[in-house]
Amino acid sequence: MCNVLKKYCASLSVLFLLFITATSVQAVEPKRMILYPTDVTKAGDLSYLGDSLRLMFASRLSPLVDGEVLMKQKMNKQRDLASYRMQSSLASTQAGITLSATVYKPSDKKPLHFKTTATSPTGLMVALDELVADIDGTLFHVQKGATGKEDKKRKADSEIDLSTAHPDRAMRRNGGLGLSIGQEDFVADAIGLEVQATDRYKSKVLPVQAEAMTAGDIDGDSLDEIVLVTNARVLIYQLQKRKIEHLVTVPLEGGLKVHAVNVADLNNNGIMEIYISATRDKEPRSFVMEWSPSTGTKWLYKNVYWYLRPVHVPGKGVILAGQQSGVGSMVAPRIYRLRLQPDQIVSTDEQLALPQSVNLFNFVFADLDGDQFNEVVAITKKEQLKVYNSNLDLLYTTPSGFGGRELNPKGLTVPIRLVVADFDGDGRQDIIAVDNELYSPKMMNKTRLYKNGQVRGMLWDGLGFAEMWHTNLFQHSVLDFQFLSGVKPLENGEQLKGRLFVLEPEKGDLLEGYIFGMGGDRVSVYGMEFTSEGGIYKE
Repeated sequence: MCNVLKKYCASLSVLFLLFITATSVQAVEPKRMILYPTDVTKAGDLSYLGDSLRLMFASRLSPLVDGEVLMKQKMNKQRDLASYRMQSSLASTQAGITLSATVYKPSDKKPLHFKTTATSPTGLMVALDELVADIDGTLFHVQKGATGKEDKKRKADSEIDLSTAHPDRAMRRNGGLGLSIGQEDFVADAIGLEVQATDRYKSKVLPVQAEAMTAGDIDGDSLDEIVLVTNARVLIYQLQKRKIEHLVTVPLEGGLKVHAVNVADLNNNGIMEIYISATRDKEPRSFVMEWSPSTGTKWLYKNVYWYLRPVHVPGKGVILAGQQSGVGSMVAPRIYRLRLQPDQIVSTDEQLALPQSVNLFNFVFADLDGDQFNEVVAITKKEQLKVYNSNLDLLYTTPSGFGGRELNPKGLTVPIRLVVADFDGDGRQDIIAVDNELYSPKMMNKTRLYKNGQVRGMLWDGLGFAEMWHTNLFQHSVLDFQFLSGVKPLENGEQLKGRLFVLEPEKGDLLEGYIFGMGGDRVSVYGMEFTSEGGIYKE
């Protein structure tokens, strides 16, 4: 009798545990999507689109799973009770181009199948949106809402969408001195903008391993200077007669970890100050200097207990913004406007209106849609671009891959800068960002290593970012960049001109540096011309 009672109690316990487990699984709504590589074995000439399609699926599905989209190479045969799992495929047939997806729900063993067909490559993005709409409706009960004018707008936008976020790396090409500006023909037609590279320069290997770079006409002589900063010195070069010439080297105080350099003439004396933001012993230590051929080097401020960055604020022009370190953190939560006094930099009570997650070095203000209200574009720790409206509501999140900078765990992590411009003069500002490919070995989980870098110019189409142009591929990644713009008068109007500066390592990355020792850096310079529809740039 005792044994029977024990068995009965044990059975009840097992049933209770099974009930609790089942109830828990049903109560917790999985909010994560795992995407596996797009199968392009039957895609023929379109096989190069594999990576791009997976990223586009990720960008469209991420809002429904709160951005929890993971990229994995192989599917685990066992069920994942916390994730949706999706395998997509692209195939070229006599009937057209078939785009399909197989999705496993967390609670089901049998997959769901989705399929759509496009008659030509130009209709592929409409097919992708239709497929995503079917997945949304089946998995997340999202009703299809794009009809009439919205449908037409989506179809028009779709001609641009192949260049959204990360156009496939196989489409990148080189030219000239290994420096080229790429723009797909259908993108140029869709946005009415032609982008060309004019003058192209590439420096010899410079005897420097820079932490940061910027550029500008700092001394007012109409020639652009290039400022490179290491942890120990500032090096100033000048672009003159198709060569990048060294002008001066200025030593820095010891023990610094530099993470950013910018230039701006905030004291209005005709010479741009050089703002060097750094840390020492995990505390802010920033420096401000001036240099010109006539006056030489002048240190304006040393050992400033703020991180420093000149920031363009709509309606106020360029101001000096600052952020301090927090308790137990490299940065405090608020960013303030600072003022230059003759003997010190002082804080004001004016706080910049920004999302809480933003720090001093990962955002820009930009009027992306031309409505006179400015959005905030920021790079997250996951290397995603986030767009916030003027009320700081989140509008959009890209897949990861933007602004990645090689680093080790020491010091403040600062992404590669974002730059704002208006390439076609339509009043809607555009974004320039760096796209580096992450490939860190798993055994170096505290170090980020990159290769295959590009600089990309992107417009905001109201739904996401679409690429307008990109540079050639930099095999060893992009370390930093800067873009300067101006307007060239024409007979019937004006044309936007620009100059793009790109810093790259001569060879390898931190991994090669650890094993083989590093060389120096190179600076590449592109002259650029932007011609809007009709050949005239209109401000």
